[in-house]
Amino acid sequence: ILTKDLPDPALDIPEGYKAARLANPNGATPTLDWWRGFRSRELTRLMEEAQTVNLDIAAATSRIMQADAQARITGAALLPSVSGGGQETYSRTSGSSSSGLTNGGREVVTYSASLSASYEIDFWGKNRDAALAAEETSTANRFDRDVVALTTMAAVANAYFQVL
Repeated sequence: ILTKDLPDPALDIPEGYKAARLANPNGATPTLDWWRGFRSRELTRLMEEAQTVNLDIAAATSRIMQADAQARITGAALLPSVSGGGQETYSRTSGSSSSGLTNGGREVVTYSASLSASYEIDFWGKNRDAALAAEETSTANRFDRDVVALTTMAAVANAYFQVL
């Protein structure tokens, strides 16, 4: 069961990790344009090109779009469903009588409309938890894209500095 009400599990964390966490309480992560600090036009051009043409970054971005779409689809279960329809029927009967004469017939036009609404009560929280899980998957894919981008930029920077 995925809910926000569950307690965090008590983990036995070594003291070294606790001290390291306290030493840097801000926990700042590097920005995605960290290479600009070197003030090299050529490095900046290489980095921008790597971000533009790298297929791994493009694939990671596509996974974000897929996860966002899936989150919207999954979240739709929390909303009511409304559907409607309409129909028009036209018919014409021949106008022949028992004496064999035609009298022009008769035209009949029928209209009908329908509207229905339904809502599933999320009594056990299944739909809410599924929507939260889909949103978290989308967030995780954003972090994955940042990891791919940082890895790509680190590889470009390493190659650039080795060539110097």
